[in-house]
Amino acid sequence: MDLSMNGSGSAQQEKSAHHDTHALPPKFIQHEHWKYQNMKRAELDNDPKVVDFGSKHGLTEAQRRVWKSVGAIPAARIEEACKSYSIAVFGPDPGYQPALAPVKDATIFEHQEFPGLQIISGLLPPETQVLFTSCLMHRDLADAGHKINLQADYDIPYPPPVNSHSPARLFSTSFFTRERAATDGILIPKAAEKHKPLNNEQFLYSKLRWLTLGEQYDWPTRSYAKHATPFPQDLSKLVTGLFPHIRPESGVVLIYSGKDFMPVHRDVSEHCERALASFSVGCDGIFLVARGEDDGVGDAAPRTVAIRVRSGDCVHLGGEARWAWHAMARTIPGTCPKFLTDWPVGTPGATTEEEKAYKKWKGYMATKRINVSCRQVWDQMVSYDRRRVPSQ
Repeated sequence: MDLSMNGSGSAQQEKSAHHDTHALPPKFIQHEHWKYQNMKRAELDNDPKVVDFGSKHGLTEAQRRVWKSVGAIPAARIEEACKSYSIAVFGPDPGYQPALAPVKDATIFEHQEFPGLQIISGLLPPETQVLFTSCLMHRDLADAGHKINLQADYDIPYPPPVNSHSPARLFSTSFFTRERAATDGILIPKAAEKHKPLNNEQFLYSKLRWLTLGEQYDWPTRSYAKHATPFPQDLSKLVTGLFPHIRPESGVVLIYSGKDFMPVHRDVSEHCERALASFSVGCDGIFLVARGEDDGVGDAAPRTVAIRVRSGDCVHLGGEARWAWHAMARTIPGTCPKFLTDWPVGTPGATTEEEKAYKKWKGYMATKRINVSCRQVWDQMVSYDRRRVPSQ
C-alpha cells in the first residue's frame, strides 16, 4: 500500500494553492466542534458517531462500511523503527535499550469518503511512547532554539546545557529537575502590566501549550521560513522508519490539558504536497475532520467524522484529506495509559538524582495529551542555516 497519497500532480497543487490561510471554516464543522466540546463524558463514551479503533466493542456496522483496511505496517518494520529511534537517542549501549513488548502488524484504515484520511491504531509500543515523551518534554522543551508559546511574553530561564554525551546525562537538561514552586527559575513577564510571573508548576502544568521542532512555524503570520533548527535526528529515524515517504522537516508539538482544544483550521502553509504523520501520547482526544460546504450538495455536501485518538495512535493525512478542515475538539481526562501516568517518573536512563527530582512531578502525564505532527515543508531539501534569522 502506497501511504504517500500525494494527490494527482498539478490539479492537487492548484487546489491547495487557492486555499486562503485566513478563511473562516464552514459553520457545520464549527457546530460539531462545539457539540463535542460540551458533550458529557457518558454521552461521549456511547456516541455511535465517534470512531474508536481502540474500543473493546470495535467499530459499528455503519463505521465498518466506510472504514476499510488498505494495508498494514509490518511488525518487523515497527520494531526496527523503534529500535533505531532508541539507538539514535541513547547510542548502541544495550544497557539503555528498553526491551519492546511483542509487536503486531499495524493495520492502516482509510475512510472511503475522505480519501487520504488514514488511522493506524496503537502504532507506537508503550516503551517507545515513554521515550518519545521523555525526548520531547525533557530535551526538546529545554532547547531555547525551539519556539514555545510563552517566548513572546516571558523571559524564560532555560536550564544550562550539560556538556556530556553520556546516555546517563541525556535528560539532565530538563525543566523537570527543578522544584515545582521554587523562587528560582521563575518566568518573568516582558510586560509586567499585562502578565504575572510564573513559577515552574504554573509554566508546565497550566501555561505551556506548544513547541516546534525543525522548521519553526510562525503563528502570527501563519508561515514558515523565518527560523529553523535541525529536526531531531532520532525522531526523524522513527518517522521515516515507519513512513519512508515522509521526510520530516517540522514537528508541531501540542500539549493539551484537560480542558484544552485545537480550533478548526486547515494546514495550508507548507510549500509541498507531502503527507504528514501525527502521533499522540497520553490522554485520549476527539479529532474532527470535515469536507464540503454549509450549503453544498453532492461532493460538496457537509460531511464530518469524529475519531477518538488514543495514546500510541497515528493519524496519517495525505491526498484530499491533507488540506481538509480539522480540529481537536477536546481532551478526555483520566484516559492516560498506566505506563505513562506517573511520568516523568520512569524516564528511561534517569540517574538516581534525576529520578528523585522527577518524583516531585509524578503524575504529570496523567492529565496531559501530547500530539506531534511531523511534516515536510519544502519541495526541495534546504539547509536550515540558510533560513535562520539572527537573534535580536
